[in-house]
Amino acid sequence: MKKTTFIIAFLSLAIYIAASPTFPTDTTFHYNNRKVVISENDNEINISLYQQVEQGDTFESRKIYEGIYTDGKSIERIYENSFEISVPDIFKPKNKRRPSRSHWAGFGLGFSNLPHGLDFDGELASIVNLSRSLQYNLNPIEASWRMGNSNFTGIVGMGIQFNAIHWQNNKAMEVKDYKSVVTTTEAGYEYRDSRIHYTCLTFPFLIESNWNLGRSSHLFLNAGVVAKVKTASSSAIWQNNERGKKEKIKLPGELNIRPVTLDLLAQGGINDWGFFISYSPLSLFRNNKGPVANQATIGLQLYF
Repeated sequence: MKKTTFIIAFLSLAIYIAASPTFPTDTTFHYNNRKVVISENDNEINISLYQQVEQGDTFESRKIYEGIYTDGKSIERIYENSFEISVPDIFKPKNKRRPSRSHWAGFGLGFSNLPHGLDFDGELASIVNLSRSLQYNLNPIEASWRMGNSNFTGIVGMGIQFNAIHWQNNKAMEVKDYKSVVTTTEAGYEYRDSRIHYTCLTFPFLIESNWNLGRSSHLFLNAGVVAKVKTASSSAIWQNNERGKKEKIKLPGELNIRPVTLDLLAQGGINDWGFFISYSPLSLFRNNKGPVANQATIGLQLYF
């Protein structure tokens, strides 16, 4: 109420000054976040009141009042429209930036499986060595933004994913007739170990929400999709040579792993530690170029 009374009194004073013949015809006054502009043209006096405030991450400039006085008549207008200019946080002082927590950048390690198994000899059989099939995630780049005044944050970024799928029961992945198939060997020539490697660039789009737990701790949950672009793949086996020593043999041929695919990803945790679960709705191998194998991974992540 006191502020409103002051504005009315200030406007009255401005009108009086503007009407004075000794005062300049175009004048601007500033008081706190208010600006009064007085102009005179052809015996018409125009008095405009502006308000400029900072709200969150925006600067708002608004004309809230205009009075026109001429020939003993007056016209008054009250404006409700506004014009907003968004100011990115990087251009604002650190002490005025809104806190934004996001969780993508970091390093993670998980165990992978192919829940749908692999088609071998006409039967659906799981041939994955779960204790040795690992996924490594190194995510160096992250960008995030607050979604309005909500508790949700959007996250994008980039990372590198390395997968090592190891097989068991004397099986390996080879390329025959341009198709990736699971093979085995006869007794006495068994594979002592076998695996495939493939590396991807990853590009996430996640939505996150977090809650304060007190004592500078917070709980977070996020979920979304991660696009994956394959950069390299290989297959290898370890077999005893003629001298009875274990020898690595790299199997030739492109593995027909999808060049572009995606994962569904969910993450959760407290502060800089969390877990992640991912699942690919698409088969690891291209259609009709390899067995059906949808990858699922669960692991832990340390966030930078």
